[in-house]
Amino acid sequence: MSTPELSIVVPVRNGMPYLPEAIRSALADLPDDAEIIVRDNCSTDGTAQWLASLADPRVRVVTGTEDLTAGENWTAVAREATGTFVKLLCADDFVTSGGIGRQLTAARESGAVMVASRRRVVDSDDNVVIASHGLGGLIGARDGHDALARSVSSGTNAFGEPSAVLIRRDAFVAALPFTREFPYLTDLDLYARVLAMGTFVGLPSVDAGFRISATSWSSSVGNAQFREFRSWVDTRIADGGVKLTTAQRAKARIMIPAKFVARRAVNEWSSRKAAKKVGRAT
Repeated sequence: MSTPELSIVVPVRNGMPYLPEAIRSALADLPDDAEIIVRDNCSTDGTAQWLASLADPRVRVVTGTEDLTAGENWTAVAREATGTFVKLLCADDFVTSGGIGRQLTAARESGAVMVASRRRVVDSDDNVVIASHGLGGLIGARDGHDALARSVSSGTNAFGEPSAVLIRRDAFVAALPFTREFPYLTDLDLYARVLAMGTFVGLPSVDAGFRISATSWSSSVGNAQFREFRSWVDTRIADGGVKLTTAQRAKARIMIPAKFVARRAVNEWSSRKAAKKVGRAT
């Protein structure tokens, strides 16, 4: 069999009720020369039964027999990919119409190791929280080291969640495994290793969706992410994984706390909105 151009890999553990939407969005936008691989990590919520009901030959399901951490499950399903390019799609996220094709075209034409697009942020009821998010100052092609430095100095993971990213498989595999040291930044840590291998391209189109919840954006989680981001930056500067100029380091010291204050404000707004909806329903 010939090598597919694209592998979409989906790590999942207890992915209901959003997994079907994630898979449907990928199938609706899937090129002819592509595969979807789902790895179920010992789900107990009906995920396994739903996956067993799928009859689409483009989807291959791998059933895990050992309960892995999230990062281990991400790594395991990524190693199943056979395509020239790989997209990791989390079970509660989705891709938007035409997005996969736009990213593949950009990757082919540029030879980039990594392509990313803006994404739509929605809440648990699919209400749009932010219509177009991410990649501030990173639109277009640039050296991978420069793209990473710009993202870090902006105080956040500007590239976004894996659903918004496409990576050349040889670079992806070389960058594995996903880190256990920084669980909130396991995607950015992998991007850093990928970007050391070549060029980055940022697209202005909204090609993916990321779903938030009150839990994922809670104050306690936000505080932990803030501390972890600062620790990750310090660690990667020390080991040479992130290279910042003096000006970029100064900017990062300002922007990291500023971005997390903004993130908390969005969380509080979203939580109040959800609470009002519950109040009206009761």
